[in-house]
Amino acid sequence: MTEKNFNNESFFHSIYLNAPIDDVYKIIASSGGLEKWFMGKAEYTDASGGVRLSEHTAQKGDAFAWNWLEKDLNINGKILEANTNEKFSFSFGSSFEVTITIKEHNGRTLLTLAQNYTQNAQKNDFAHINCCTCWVFFLTNLKSVVEHGNDLRETLADDESLVNR
Repeated sequence: MTEKNFNNESFFHSIYLNAPIDDVYKIIASSGGLEKWFMGKAEYTDASGGVRLSEHTAQKGDAFAWNWLEKDLNINGKILEANTNEKFSFSFGSSFEVTITIKEHNGRTLLTLAQNYTQNAQKNDFAHINCCTCWVFFLTNLKSVVEHGNDLRETLADDESLVNR
């Protein structure tokens, strides 16, 4: 993202990961994977109401319930698209859709996250900018976890001003 392509409707961030595409897809699309870098607790439920095992990736149409680590904050939504090793898309609150794409590029995995307002969503500049900023940390944490096994999220201090909380 640059100043030229930043707007108040959508944003995207990209990172390279030194990991195979299938490993990256599993950590972004399974509840067990999300809990390593993004959520404190994640659960996917299929159309029949069955809870997916933590190592199984979510499928299009699944519902999810996510709870942030060390926060009284949760989000529920739906998986909009789940193309193994290519694309993972989900609703994010009532206003946003997030799409993560991955592809091999020069021996590494290029991950791009895009967040857009849903059609007819009520615009909220704070929420948009907050998400844009927070995704930078969580993608950095994803890289740290995937490449070095280190989770950078703060678990010992209850201070909302910390960038890693």
